[in-house]
Amino acid sequence: MPIADHSAASRDTTAPAIAPAAVAAPPRDTPMMRQYLELKEQVPDCILFFRMGDFYEMFLEDALVASRVLSITLTSRDKGQPDAMPMCGVPHHAMDHYLAQMVEAGFKVAVCDQVEDPKLAKGLVKRQITRVVSPGMFIDPQHLPAKANRFLAAIHFGKDRIGLAYLDLASGEFRAASLATGPSLAAELARLEPAELVLAESQAGHPALTELGPPISDLPRSHHPGRPPSPHQARELLETRLAEAWNEDELPAYQAAAMAWSVVAATQRQAPDHLERLDIYQVRSHLLLDATARRNLELFRSIAGGGRAGSLIGAVDQTRTPMGGRLLRDWLGFPLLDLAAIEARHQAVEELTLAPLAITALQELLDQLPDIPRLVGRASLGQATPRDLGSLRDALLLLPRLAAGTAGLAAPLLAQCRDDLGGLEELARRLDASLSDSPPANLAEGGVIRHGVDPELDQVRGLAGSGKDWIAALQAQLRAETGISSLKVGFNKVFGYYIEVTKTHLDKVPESFFRKQTLATGERYITPELKEKEAAVLGAEEKALELEKRLFEGLRHLVARRSRPLLAAARAAATLDVLAGLAGLALSRNYARPTMSDNGPLVIRGGRHPVVERMLAEGEFVPNDVSLGGEDQVLIITGPNMAGKSTILRQVALIALLAQAGSFVPAESASLPLIDRIFTRVGAMDDLARGRSTFMVEMTETAQILKQATPRSLVVLDEVGRGTSTFDGMSLAWAVAEHLHDLEGVGVKTLFATHYHELTDLAASHPRIKNFNVAVKEYQGGVVFLRRLVPGGVSRSYGLAVARLAGLPTPVLERAQTILRQLESGGHAPQAPAATAARGGGQLDLFAPGEHPVVKRLRELDLHQLTPLMALNLLDELQREALA
Repeated sequence: MPIADHSAASRDTTAPAIAPAAVAAPPRDTPMMRQYLELKEQVPDCILFFRMGDFYEMFLEDALVASRVLSITLTSRDKGQPDAMPMCGVPHHAMDHYLAQMVEAGFKVAVCDQVEDPKLAKGLVKRQITRVVSPGMFIDPQHLPAKANRFLAAIHFGKDRIGLAYLDLASGEFRAASLATGPSLAAELARLEPAELVLAESQAGHPALTELGPPISDLPRSHHPGRPPSPHQARELLETRLAEAWNEDELPAYQAAAMAWSVVAATQRQAPDHLERLDIYQVRSHLLLDATARRNLELFRSIAGGGRAGSLIGAVDQTRTPMGGRLLRDWLGFPLLDLAAIEARHQAVEELTLAPLAITALQELLDQLPDIPRLVGRASLGQATPRDLGSLRDALLLLPRLAAGTAGLAAPLLAQCRDDLGGLEELARRLDASLSDSPPANLAEGGVIRHGVDPELDQVRGLAGSGKDWIAALQAQLRAETGISSLKVGFNKVFGYYIEVTKTHLDKVPESFFRKQTLATGERYITPELKEKEAAVLGAEEKALELEKRLFEGLRHLVARRSRPLLAAARAAATLDVLAGLAGLALSRNYARPTMSDNGPLVIRGGRHPVVERMLAEGEFVPNDVSLGGEDQVLIITGPNMAGKSTILRQVALIALLAQAGSFVPAESASLPLIDRIFTRVGAMDDLARGRSTFMVEMTETAQILKQATPRSLVVLDEVGRGTSTFDGMSLAWAVAEHLHDLEGVGVKTLFATHYHELTDLAASHPRIKNFNVAVKEYQGGVVFLRRLVPGGVSRSYGLAVARLAGLPTPVLERAQTILRQLESGGHAPQAPAATAARGGGQLDLFAPGEHPVVKRLRELDLHQLTPLMALNLLDELQREALA
């Protein structure tokens, strides 16, 4: 299959583009270099790994780039010549390691292999590009994250809709959706976190791409040649991949899927038949979280450390298999809006919690399962090793036991998993009967196929084995005949079989021995009889390897043909893994089954933050009750810093998300409506790369919330309006709260934490706004944080107490206390302290007010000359001036 027709230009902002002109530098005109350049022309956007013997070599500009990225030595061909050609290389057995490095740096690599036996080649060995590896098309299991997908995403900009498709070449997932223009695309890409984007060349400069922002806008890209596929072309490409009937309303999704499929099909030697049928999904059928909400809620990585530790998935993941871990990530990233589907997951989790021994038994079996989808993917692409198929065989033999572990459990979701685990018994028997107990890592080692599978293979192995036995007997015979007790018959790959005699016994060597090699310690010989046997033995071993290769490839094709039921069984095992993990989580952490409704109030009793709770000692976390909806639509939450306002806000959002993902929740009880979107505005962060200040980022995020929120949404706001002046910020916060209260006459479920204590006045004029605060207790001049949410507002933030806990110097704290008293007394801005005033020095006091006109007139009055009538007239005049 020609690569050049569909190959894509890879772009990475951290790596220089490969300059095609540099490849045309004048090389030595040799047949090998002509072959290299012809192949390089097919993939000008790739680094070409060119197989030469035991190495993959790179030349010219590719060598310059690869030596830098891989930190390997750059050498040259025809050293000493004025036009010496840059080159470098990597050992073939370590290629996957170097491929991973190139891919992580954002490059594409074309792998060029020798496709004929060099021994049989007439002239130059035939070579061809066998696959192209890019950031989104990398399937090496040693370098893929076990519990996260690596997606290739494709985008098509239609007239009024955007098509988005994504696939995971390693595990076979293939899905697409049509999105409304606007922030939906960025939200979906944030959920998927693809490794690479596919775009049509004609749409590569679409303005919506720059609006996505980093890191999405900086992804490596592949370009589908020319314009996007037409609807007719898309239908032809996807004809065998559609899970449902063609739907004209989903054309943008189909066109995006066709681009993704064509890139994969053109860059892999084998057709990717393991990819699942294309699933067209509706974004609006799932709870939506934009990139901001995912980051602020720390779903998959913590803000502080950037890893799983401190994230939601790190706290709740009790899966035992890589495929289960990926499915849990999908459930958390894609919570449901289908009440029946949510209840089905809850029912399965509840039934498992009532059978803890079943959980233990299932997890013991799951611990033994490999990553079935990725093994199937490697088999389908012709890259599975004997050890891979051995692992798959062992997994298939376990599946009936896994299905039996759900016997007696009646939940429909568990019953469906039990059914999907069956039907692979014949494939398991075939693999078990054919493969040796412990297959080697690669075919060249031999010993892949069991004895008795193929009579011809057994016969050839017998010849090789008898030849080795004959050679062992020959050594004993020659020792007896020559009287040389140290005589040895040995073998190496360079010289084959030989007879070795030390120097002390050279005088005993018979004339029938022919010298083959001289050593420092003796001589090596050969005899016609030994040479003849050597040819027979080595020929038999080579023939055995050829036969094993043929038989193994037959098994690999058999697995590829059964990819669909294999992937269905893998998904069933992954689902059991997730459900058992969630049940174990509920039992070990005292999570409760939430009561779900289509609409209604959100009521949480004794709610806890799933991540923070885990980081504290048992019993230290303080649970809280929260009620939203009905008469409590917007909660204005005040209280000091460090009291726990942000924790309470986030835990409500996470409890709602966990419930709609199918999990039990960290609470004594929870009655929850279906939430269509979760919005967060938390923390201060600038975006200087895009020219946006902290306050601009804050207002942009707030604007998106106000434009997109519905009465079914959950809004979490923490300190809106803090990035500008006090009156500006307070005015904005007040107006935002009113808008969320009044939306469509019923308002939005909103948690609004603030230090603007004035916002508590909203409750007096807005019936569905309620004031709450996180309680503290003053003690010995400090504060004790009670972490308890209680009704009512507060008028203090205890900022000085928190500053004291943070370690501010005592003189600064004392001065701040003095200034605070002056400001709270209603007086003017604070004066400089006495010590500062005494120093003088000429610096103007920015806080010193000018003299008020009324004060000046009063000071100038002569009270001895002022009659009562004059005093009354003066007061009247001053009053009229003040009111003018």
